[in-house]
Amino acid sequence: MSYGHIFKDTTGQYLFIRELGTGVSCRAQLVRHLPTGEYRVRKVLHRRVPIGEDLPRNIRYTVDADIQAIIQFNNETAIVDLLQKSGERDQLKIAALYSHSTHVDEKKKKYSRVSYWSLSNGGDLDSFLADYQHHIPRPFILQFLSQMLTTLQHMYTACHDRLGPMVHNDFHAGNILLHYPSDARSPIPEFHLIDFGLATPLSPASIADDNDFLLPEPGNPPVWDIPRLLRVVDKLLVTWPEEYRAFLNSGGDPIGTTYRLLLNLDRRFQYILQEHRRYVYETKDFSQRLTLPDLRPVIEYVNNCRATLDPDGVETRDHPLCSQTYMRISDAKLAAPQTYSELETIAHTRDLPGPWHIGYLDPERNYQVLDLLAVGNKDTFHRPNEDNENSDTDSAWGDE
Repeated sequence: MSYGHIFKDTTGQYLFIRELGTGVSCRAQLVRHLPTGEYRVRKVLHRRVPIGEDLPRNIRYTVDADIQAIIQFNNETAIVDLLQKSGERDQLKIAALYSHSTHVDEKKKKYSRVSYWSLSNGGDLDSFLADYQHHIPRPFILQFLSQMLTTLQHMYTACHDRLGPMVHNDFHAGNILLHYPSDARSPIPEFHLIDFGLATPLSPASIADDNDFLLPEPGNPPVWDIPRLLRVVDKLLVTWPEEYRAFLNSGGDPIGTTYRLLLNLDRRFQYILQEHRRYVYETKDFSQRLTLPDLRPVIEYVNNCRATLDPDGVETRDHPLCSQTYMRISDAKLAAPQTYSELETIAHTRDLPGPWHIGYLDPERNYQVLDLLAVGNKDTFHRPNEDNENSDTDSAWGDE
């Protein structure tokens, strides 16, 4: 018999597999959704303090780390939920949000804020580039451009009626995940944009009743995403020899052409932004909305490139990308759950943010959960559980 950690959620029970990483405000954990067998990501907010209902939504950065983390948690779930409910969801390349919730330990006055997301199994683009030893093929870069530009265009237009254009505001290679679908034959992955905690409307809108959205600072809109996207393209092109990068600048390559088209769009927007700031400064009229350049002509150009239409062509087929094996997060060696043979050991697990429960697992049947351990009248080994005052509450809640 083995024991494992079980998380409960409105979408069903989850089996803890392992830690994926820790950021400034959240921890990411690999879990298996027991009803479907899917691997998903559980994000747990570090900060567990209670807060009032009113948050300073027009402040993107605060000195109060607790408030800052909670603002971003609420903002991310609200933004992604809104995007998922908009049209053309299949064009939106982001991690899918399944649910989010807040658990309360009334005795210790601690809040556990949790969200569950789809798993992108290839890790982040920054780590990929750090480990990759060859030049990146053009179909890889063009697919990145196509999917990220389409996602950004969706953000800039999908929420117009309610929020106006929405910028991601934190676009970088570490916030782009690679995903290899199980039925995919191509070595070119999908690209998923994540971490919407700082996503912000480009200009003020009438959303006073929406307490979860982060509002822009009047007269000081957030930075739009195209310059940061171009910096990611620069990182991809660094893998190419110097003579090829010179060829890009000659105008004879679709990547170089796309780069120049985006630079022109950015120059146009910077001029609009400068005029907007001048108008606000002179008139103190903060109601004027900014508009973003339309990305659709660039997207259409990228999508009609030969290397985009034929991602498995000669350039990719003969490329080391096909022969080099990359371990995916959901591969068998990385997806075995953390188990315990002794109840006393798992009951005093430290540094695992809860609330979690203890499950009986069957190793012979892919660690199927047979039952949850009951303590008194409840099935959790820690608070909130009034029937088990001797439980190791602090470690159960992940306290240092």
